[in-house]
Amino acid sequence: MSKVLYSVSDLAAYLKASYRGNGEHSISSIAPLDQASSHQISFLTSSKFKAQLDSSQAGCVLLCEDDASGYNGNCIVLDDPYLGFAKVAQLLDTTPVPELEINRTASIAISAKIAEDVCISPGCVIEDDVVIEQNVILGPNVVVGKGTTIGQGTRIFSNVSIYHNVQVGKSCLIHAGAVIGADGFGFANEKGEWVKIPQMGRVIIGDNVELGANTCVDRGALNDTILGDGVKLDNFCHIAHNVVLGKHVAMAAYAGVAGSTKVGDFCTFSGRSTILGHLEIAPGTHVTACSVINRSNKEAGVFSSGTGMQDNKAWRKNVARFRQLDDMAKQMKQLQKQIKELQNK
Repeated sequence: MSKVLYSVSDLAAYLKASYRGNGEHSISSIAPLDQASSHQISFLTSSKFKAQLDSSQAGCVLLCEDDASGYNGNCIVLDDPYLGFAKVAQLLDTTPVPELEINRTASIAISAKIAEDVCISPGCVIEDDVVIEQNVILGPNVVVGKGTTIGQGTRIFSNVSIYHNVQVGKSCLIHAGAVIGADGFGFANEKGEWVKIPQMGRVIIGDNVELGANTCVDRGALNDTILGDGVKLDNFCHIAHNVVLGKHVAMAAYAGVAGSTKVGDFCTFSGRSTILGHLEIAPGTHVTACSVINRSNKEAGVFSSGTGMQDNKAWRKNVARFRQLDDMAKQMKQLQKQIKELQNK
């Protein structure tokens, strides 16, 4: 299939931005600044890469006003070149899109309601009372459990398992290996043995949500697990039972939220961050990498825990001192008391 070509002026109009240089120059794809050829578009967002700009062979570069003022090549001028890159990349996306058809090897229950113009790939299993809306794409071996609804325009990649009574919104993207609606971790202890608590809630996923590969979203125990519109989860994230994620929450790889925690809108969580259960996280909160959040916060802010990388020898000494902190605190308190007594005398 031949590549679609866009002129510089077309891309500028698409981005609602101005351009400089040859507006008729054609662009077919996107590439890094130091690797781009004459029919590729690139971008500059960091001053540390500015040295690559003058030597770049890119046919067009997305630039802010300050960088564009001294540039002689074709460019599109934006307040946020990185956002422009994201939008152009969507336009030039090369991810294959399968034909809208139902493969004969798919197993589809008679009671399932399947819209026209859908793709159901080889090996898919669609159970009773499932609803598949228009323009949904199911990759190979996707399993959709009883009573689940998949919203219009959603794409689900291969080997995704969606359990019963799950609601997936419109225009979602769910990557390979994700599991949605598995049981949350619920057990009661009886004399040392674990008694399972059936998980009878649902998972409800809003519109324009993206779930990374091998991400797990557990169903609620009694209440539902809810992911708001625009939530973005990286690969290997875990959302436990009864968790509520507000709109446009974003989590990097290996982040996890324990049961019954409520996360406000527009929160962001860096890689390997951990949020304990039964907390409330204020809207707009940011958590840095490898942090453990063990208490609720009422106001937005940037939160961190743990220590940075150290030489092993220094780290071992500090661990030993950490074990002595309680004794040191008691000694400090005693010293403060003695100082106060001397001052009073």
